[in-house]
Parts: sequence; C-alpha cells; structure tokens
Amino acid sequence: MCDKTTKDYGGKKHTYHEYGTLISDVWRDLECDLEEDISPVVSRLADLFGGKPYNEIVVLDLRNLHKKRESSKDPALDTKEKRLPSHLTNKIVTGDCLYELRKIPSNSVDFAFADPPYNLGKGYLGYTDDLKVKEYFGWCHKWIFEMARVLKPGRTFSVLNIPLWAIRHFQFAKTFLRYQNWIVWDALAFPVRLIMPAHYSILCFSKGKPRELPGPVNHQVEIALPSAPKTFRALEPLADGYCLRSDCSEWRQRAVINDRGSLADFWSDIHRLKHNSRRVDHPCQLPAHLMFRLITIFTNPDELVLDCFNGAGTTTLAAHLLNRRYFGIEKSKEYCGMARKRHAEISRGLDPFRKEDRILKAKNSPVPRLLKQKYKIPKKTLQMEVKRIAIKLGRIPNREELKEYGKFSIDYYDRYFVSWGEVIAAARTTGMRETRTLIGDALVSNGKQLVLELNAKDH
Repeated sequence: MCDKTTKDYGGKKHTYHEYGTLISDVWRDLECDLEEDISPVVSRLADLFGGKPYNEIVVLDLRNLHKKRESSKDPALDTKEKRLPSHLTNKIVTGDCLYELRKIPSNSVDFAFADPPYNLGKGYLGYTDDLKVKEYFGWCHKWIFEMARVLKPGRTFSVLNIPLWAIRHFQFAKTFLRYQNWIVWDALAFPVRLIMPAHYSILCFSKGKPRELPGPVNHQVEIALPSAPKTFRALEPLADGYCLRSDCSEWRQRAVINDRGSLADFWSDIHRLKHNSRRVDHPCQLPAHLMFRLITIFTNPDELVLDCFNGAGTTTLAAHLLNRRYFGIEKSKEYCGMARKRHAEISRGLDPFRKEDRILKAKNSPVPRLLKQKYKIPKKTLQMEVKRIAIKLGRIPNREELKEYGKFSIDYYDRYFVSWGEVIAAARTTGMRETRTLIGDALVSNGKQLVLELNAKDH
C-alpha cells in the first residue's frame, strides 16, 4: 500500500481539505453486523444530523418483527429460448426504446443492460430528461418489463441508476424477476455539497432461476482493454486499500505483491471518466471497463448483449471487443452515428476508447465549458496566489483586492476559470499533500497551518 492521502483527483488536491473530501455516501470505514449491534451506524447518523436544531435521534429497531421478503414470482411467459434474427444482430438502431424492444423476440437476449436517463434535467440530443416523477416511473416500468420479456431464462438484466431511483426499479422488477444482487459502484466523484455523491446502483435480476455466472465459473481469459488502468482486471478487482496509480502498480509488481481482492458486490476500482481525451460528444458516458466487468461476469463469448439506451455505444463497443454479439437501441440519430463510427474503428483495428484530441460541446453539468486553450500560467499556480493573498489579508480577497495584490493579471482568472468559486477554491481550505504525515496520533496531510493562520486572523 502506497499510503497516499486520497484517490487521484487530477491535480486538484490543493483545493481539498487535509482530512479528505468530507464524507462520501459510501461508508467504507464502518464495521457493522446488521443482525447484531448496529450502534456504529446509529452513531454515524447522530454525528451527521446531531447539530441544531436537532436534539435527539429516535431509533426504531424493526428486526424482531421477523418479516420475510416476498419471493419473486417467475414470469408467466413462454420460456423457449430463441436466437435473435440476423438483421438485429450486431446492429445499432435508431428509435424509441419501447417501439424497438417490442420488435425483439421473447427469450432471445443473454444479457440486458440499461443506463437510462436519470430524470435530472441533463441535456441530451433528441429527448428530454425532466419528466414528472410519476410519468418517469410509468415509462421505466414499461421498458423494464420489455427487457425482462426478451431475456432468456436464467439470464441477467442489469439496470444502473442513482440509489433514489434504483429503489423504485427494485420494487417493480422483483414482482416478476428474481433478485440477484445490488452492486454498489463507488465511482470517483468530485467533492461537492456536504456529502460527496459517489454511489451508483447496479441492480441485477434474473429471469427465473439464475444460471451460474459464466465469467467466474468458466474462468474466462481476461481480455485487456488498453484504455483501462493497468490495475484493472474484470474478474479480479483491485483489493481495498491499493491505489490505481501506475507508479504504485508497477512497484507492487516488482515487489511481487498480490493486490487482488475478491469479486464482490462493492466495486471501488473503476473511476468515472475524468479527462476529455477519453470522451466523445455525449454528456454521460460510462467507463468502458465497467461494461467489460459486467459483460465478462454475466455472458460467454458469442452470446447476445442488449442495451436499450446505447448512447455513444459504450456497452455495444465493449461487447464487440469481448467477442459478444450485440444489439443497441438509441433514440438520437447523432449518438447512433457516433456508435456506428466507433464500431467501424474496431473493425479497422483501432481502440474506440483511445485518447484523442477532441473539441467537445456536450457537458454533464450546467457549468459552461471553457474554450480549449493553452494555459500560460497553471491554474494551480493562480489558485495558490489567491491563497497567499488570503493569508496576507486574513480573509478571502475580492476581485479588486486580487487585482491590487496579485502577481498575475486578472485576465488569466477571467479566461481560465468558470466561476469565482473556482478561483478561490484553494483559499477556502487547507489543501492536501500526496502523502500523509504523522501529527500526534493521527495521520493527516500537510496544509493545516495555512487555515490555522486564517482562523486566527478571523478571530
């Protein structure tokens, strides 16, 4: 273990607090037997919500009610397996997901995957993402049922969504499919708000009794994905506590350290896409190695993978690279065109997930995208200059004070940053170092003194 302070946030540690990124919505530091003592969870909740105006926490322990979850009922559908017609095999079709799903024969798909719009108001090409909640789930129920219909008996349907919506998917799907697993994807997230959102849910259901998982049972040979970190293996995740940095991975290899963990339902070794060089012009893209893992676990070579929200093609491209057949449905003509073009690249021996210099328009947030430019002064240097002035003044400088006391022209700040909040990000916190140092009995990163000086001047 390298004992680094945090995950790799892309050179932004100077904008974070020394103790880390506040608290994530994935709690990895608690040990709790849910059948025994749950006081660690209660204590954590009390710490989170114990400030004013709250004075007490009421814990209702319902475990003694001995209520059992109702078992899922197998769908009353024809279970004779069929093969997807050739005109629907290895194809990307443009159209509404419900209309196109109804063309697919029942019991003809080996693995069905859905990463639907999250109804969060994101700007996709050709359709909206801001339906009323009742309307949104009425629509979701229709395509979930269709995905179940086309699935072969014993095969798996997986749906990815934020936890809030995944609960609704679970409640509906369990009425006619068998629940297999709730995979927690601890995706790398930038620290925002008081609790950092990192958890994405991947719900897995089977049609009737699930077959044994093809990947683990058949000991499938790992197929390398050039765009994935060197540490990535589809069936052998990186063990907890080891980082993904190349230099750390290479050191462990030289030292013959086994850094592999068990394949479980908690995945923390797959980060979201951070760099535009890995993106195409689509606002929401999954990392290819996430789909590599899912497809390797749930399918054998030459089996059929379906994605009814195929977007720019991550799922079908991963299936293509893994020697699976695929069928993708996407409403946007532009995104379908992207996906088809990238599949053609595979046929020419190119990696569709390679790094490439692109000018992107789509963005996964309301913050405007800056024009691509060469920075004459590094952004970190500019932010640390604001921090220097803040320490001198004993408070965060305003724009006029930055112009008066700063070493650099205000024009750099106007051109390189999307908001004033980004300009002063380093001045508002302690900053972190790459490695931890021992202070008293606690391991922390250096940077504490800067904020102590600011606090002293404030008081």
